[in-house]
Amino acid sequence: MVALIGLVLSIVISLCWYLPGIRAQGKNQVLTGKDYVKVVLLYGLCCTCIPIIITEILWDVVADVIGLSGLKRDLLSDFFRAALLEEFFKLMGFLLAKRSLKLTRKIDYIMIAGLIGLVYGVVEKAMIGNIMGVIVALAIPMHIMWQFNQGGHTFEYEKAKAVGNPALAKREWLMATAVPFLFHGCWDAGLDLVAHFMESDTEMLPILGFSLLLAMIILGAIYTVRTIRKVCATARAESSREAVPEA
Repeated sequence: MVALIGLVLSIVISLCWYLPGIRAQGKNQVLTGKDYVKVVLLYGLCCTCIPIIITEILWDVVADVIGLSGLKRDLLSDFFRAALLEEFFKLMGFLLAKRSLKLTRKIDYIMIAGLIGLVYGVVEKAMIGNIMGVIVALAIPMHIMWQFNQGGHTFEYEKAKAVGNPALAKREWLMATAVPFLFHGCWDAGLDLVAHFMESDTEMLPILGFSLLLAMIILGAIYTVRTIRKVCATARAESSREAVPEA
């Protein structure tokens, strides 16, 4: 029952963050409902979530065998279990979906990448089994935001590559791949450090933990709001260009 409630909350809250980019397109939407369903079921669940779950289970087995434990295991897992595996398979799911749907507009790159992040975020949060944990985690929905930005930078990478600008293409590809990995690893590591500090008996560490958590919430909220604004601005810009009749 708790898992079902968590699943429903995850879907509802995630859609609240996702749908502004759809609505901002107005009547100039290219992708259909069938396209979104296909991405959710095939590229989100099958090509992204299932490989992540399998490889993370294998990571846990290996970590147990070699005796990793405590904060060291948590921090290594943040970068090489969560960030590396999850971002790799989310990127693969997005690239497969992009190729299948033959996307040409930047806003569609953004929305499809974001949908991959949404699907994984829903699955991940539904498995937490803690309603408050689901609500708090989705208040700043990083999986959606990282993938929104990834979609936009992937579009710019392909655009720069097509016009023969390798320097810009390299920069955009790094923004599409390395930055989500680093953001993800640092975000999860920050949360683990907060938990570690909060549980410490040392007088100053809980204060440090609270300060770090507050800083992360503020920065995460700013990043989320700026990303949503950028997504909506891109959608409106695409719609405006399409609304202008050809001479």
